[in-house]
Amino acid sequence: MKKSASRDAALRLAAGVVCATALLSGCSTAPAAGPPSGRTTAAAPNPAPTPTPTSTPTPEPPRPSAWLAQATGDAGRLAILGDSFAAGEGAGEYQPAVAGGGDSCHRSLHPPAAELFAPQDIANLACSRATTGHLTGPQRLAATDSGDGPAADPGTVPAQLEQLRVFDPTLVVLSVGGNNLDFAGILQACLLEATPCSDDPALGAHAAQQLATLRPDLADTYDSVAVAVSAPVLVLPYPQLFDEPDGGCGRLSPEEQRFGRDLINDLNAVIRSAVESSAAPNLYYVDAVENALAGHGACSQEPFVHAADVSGLLQAADSFTANQELLHPTYEGYRAMTAELVRWAAAHPVP
Repeated sequence: MKKSASRDAALRLAAGVVCATALLSGCSTAPAAGPPSGRTTAAAPNPAPTPTPTSTPTPEPPRPSAWLAQATGDAGRLAILGDSFAAGEGAGEYQPAVAGGGDSCHRSLHPPAAELFAPQDIANLACSRATTGHLTGPQRLAATDSGDGPAADPGTVPAQLEQLRVFDPTLVVLSVGGNNLDFAGILQACLLEATPCSDDPALGAHAAQQLATLRPDLADTYDSVAVAVSAPVLVLPYPQLFDEPDGGCGRLSPEEQRFGRDLINDLNAVIRSAVESSAAPNLYYVDAVENALAGHGACSQEPFVHAADVSGLLQAADSFTANQELLHPTYEGYRAMTAELVRWAAAHPVP
């Protein structure tokens, strides 16, 4: 089936330092999350029998079936294109996009679908802060640390499709569009402004205007990617970062959380429409990823998202990495997204 796929003065000051508090361009509440390790179970006290300590087993990775198993087999090669949600922002273990050290691309070793392929068969070409224009044009990187003097020029990365020319993928994963929407500025307003963003009609109007112009831009971008490869191109929606709110979440009120939920839903609707309008036979919308973080949103008890609470904003004020990771999935979040991708593929065979 084709194409179905967030006391007072101190906090405000810290939040103000978080110049890129954003969904797509970055920020975080905790150090980069890596793969979880097993936990040892404590032995029971005497006189009861003492059990042998055991470790909690790591869940088995998703196992692709049908056509996805063929694409991810021994000869399978994965290309990842787009923005921070494709690059794996928030999952840790970032590999430099430019020789000489770390950079703002934050290309993780654990982006969506990575666990389905051998590491040497993955080309993570995505980059945090990327827009649709960076698929076909170069992207200037952000300075990661200004130090005590002028920041060094971090350089640029070539267009992602240009980088793709030296790689022959059997599967392409793509996530892009959120930075075009200026979700960074919208989220920043929610965190910093005295007036709740949900009560600011100008923000809603701004978002609506950006969404109206995004669809044709996305359609052109998708067509460019689909023409560049013969492999299936799986367009990922943005996972819903907020569960239905039942209270405040740091500086985000329930109304502001719903505002964020609606914005993500509206963005995904535009992405789906752009995919479905394309005549490219190898382009698919993976709708299952939308709810991959359900029950583990930014305000939940066990979040799979770097949440915008007090601790998170203070850390983001002091750390470039924490700043970029805010409101992005954790390692566990990307694993959940991969599991939903596998589930979707099993139900939607590619012709």
